[in-house]
Amino acid sequence: MGATKQLLDTEHSGSPQAPASGITWHTDNYWTSTAQDKVLAALLAFHKEPVSITKDRTVPVGGGRTRSYTTLDEIIAKTKPALAKHGLMLIQSLAGPEVITQLLHVSGQFIASKVGFIPMQGNNTNALQNAGGGLTYLKRYAISALLNLNSEDDDDAADSQAAVLPHLPESKLPEVAKFIANGGAIEQVKQKYQLTASQLKTLTEQ
Repeated sequence: MGATKQLLDTEHSGSPQAPASGITWHTDNYWTSTAQDKVLAALLAFHKEPVSITKDRTVPVGGGRTRSYTTLDEIIAKTKPALAKHGLMLIQSLAGPEVITQLLHVSGQFIASKVGFIPMQGNNTNALQNAGGGLTYLKRYAISALLNLNSEDDDDAADSQAAVLPHLPESKLPEVAKFIANGGAIEQVKQKYQLTASQLKTLTEQ
C-alpha cells in the first residue's frame, strides 16, 4: 500500500506501546490498531464532554455572502483538554506530499488517516504562504473529520462554488482586460475566476 504503510508497519512492529495484534489497514489512507476497544471507548467519553466549539472566523465569498468556519487554533484549544482527560492526543505530521493525522490512546491503540497535500493558490501571496494556508486548511479538516466535528457552514451551496472558482486562462486575459478597460469591475472578475498575482497586476495597472 505504499511507502507510508511500509514505514508505519516497521515503526509499530518495534514499538513497546503498539498493540500486540498490530495494525489493520482499512484503505490505503485509513488505518487503525487492530484492537480498538480502548481508543473507541475513550473517544465516546470525549464526545460526552461539554466541548463548545464556535465558528470564530467569517470571511466574504463574493456576491454579498459570507462563510463562517472554525479556525485550527479554536479546534485545538477546545478539544485538547477534553481529549487529554480521557487519555487521548492528536498528532499531525507533514510526511512529504501527505498530511498524517493520528488519534493516539495511552494504551497504544490508535486511529489514523492521511490525505494528499496541495498548496492553496492565492492572489498576492508567495509560495510559502500558499503552502502554509493549504496546510492549515487541510489539518483543520482532517481533525474535524476524525473527531466528527462540525467546523463549517454547510447550508449555502454558493459558498462551495466560491471556494472552487476556476483559474482565469491566459487566453482569456486580453478579453478580461478589455472588459476592465470599458468600465468593468475587477470584483466581478474575482467572483468568476481565481487570478494569479501577475494577472491581477495586469488587470489593475492598465
